[in-house]
Amino acid sequence: MTKVPNGDLAGEIAYVKTLAEEGRNAPLVGGVLYVIWGGVVGLAAALTYFSVAGLLPMPFVGGLPFWIGAMAIGWGASFLFGPRALRKPGALTIGNKTASAAWFAIGVFMSLFWIAAMAFEGQFKAAGVEPQFVFGLMFPIAFVLYGVAFYATAVAARLDWMRGFAIAAWIFSIAALYFIGDARQLLLGAVGSLVCAVFPGFILMRREPSDVV
Repeated sequence: MTKVPNGDLAGEIAYVKTLAEEGRNAPLVGGVLYVIWGGVVGLAAALTYFSVAGLLPMPFVGGLPFWIGAMAIGWGASFLFGPRALRKPGALTIGNKTASAAWFAIGVFMSLFWIAAMAFEGQFKAAGVEPQFVFGLMFPIAFVLYGVAFYATAVAARLDWMRGFAIAAWIFSIAALYFIGDARQLLLGAVGSLVCAVFPGFILMRREPSDVV
């Protein structure tokens, strides 16, 4: 269990007490992480779609090295900007701890799922399952997990507006499942990443405190 420095804990208590006296909830922090991952995945998916559809021929786009690079950029930017965002006042509240844990778990799981899908490609072919079908499950699974994270965060942080993004994520999940095996799923994934990650990320960034504990 991580030990919180007394100074940080005292600052958190004072901050939350001030908000309670004003009748407000502690705002969620870490919106920059939503923007980072939504931007990275959304842009990578859009570029892959344009390349596959022949609209913007780019031989290096869409392959394994391209997506490994995209994931590396996402994790690198997260470790670069995430710690500062999570040191802002209110980061230790239940809403922020729930959001941080949920989104970190999603990031780890989706990365492991992607790695496993690549590693088990031979088994899929031996079983008569097209590897492309397995990769086509990435967006449906990701969006349903987005919805769960949004809903849990909305309840923990008492942010009713975030429930709307949970519903939107589930709609994108079903739509992505419908388009499985279709290149247009990539375009749908790009739009979904914008709506369900970048957009709420900007909202959170505008509301979170600017100073760091």
